Amino acid sequence: MTTDDGMRPHGAVTRAIHWGTALLVLSAWVVGSTMEEFPRGGGRELAMQIHYSLGVLVLGFAALRVAWRAVSPPPPPEGAAWQRLAARGMHLALILLTVGLPLTGLFDRWARGRAVTVFGGIPLPAPFALPGGRLWGEAHEVLANLLLVAVAAHVLAALWHQFVLRDRALTRMLPGR
Repeated sequence: MTTDDGMRPHGAVTRAIHWGTALLVLSAWVVGSTMEEFPRGGGRELAMQIHYSLGVLVLGFAALRVAWRAVSPPPPPEGAAWQRLAARGMHLALILLTVGLPLTGLFDRWARGRAVTVFGGIPLPAPFALPGGRLWGEAHEVLANLLLVAVAAHVLAALWHQFVLRDRALTRMLPGR
């Protein structure tokens, strides 16, 4: 199926992975940004468990996204060479960040000998001894900030395509199309 201008919308699976990842990343960021404000105790522990659970889901969606792209590659980017290169680079950065960010969060906990419990009580033990201690937590924070910048650039590029170039690139990814 194509739109009136001949552009093929992204498939339902691609859109579901995209918007599901966006919702999970936003939720994990909100919880992660506020959980330290909770007083020590049950409320903070619950917020941390929610944050870890959302991070595991982000990692799962990133793996799903990579697998889906392998079996259903997106159409090649259009536009000038620099735009195609920027689009490929941005999508690669977003994939790497949605993999690296949750992994560094897990590694932070495991390297400091702390438990990771998700989804109401499922423990995720360290698969092996991890050196690095708090270095993983610093990496996690840096990657979180990089992801915020990448998402902002991605959103701005989508809006630029939609409203300046008027090529309907954003419309192709909107739900229900």
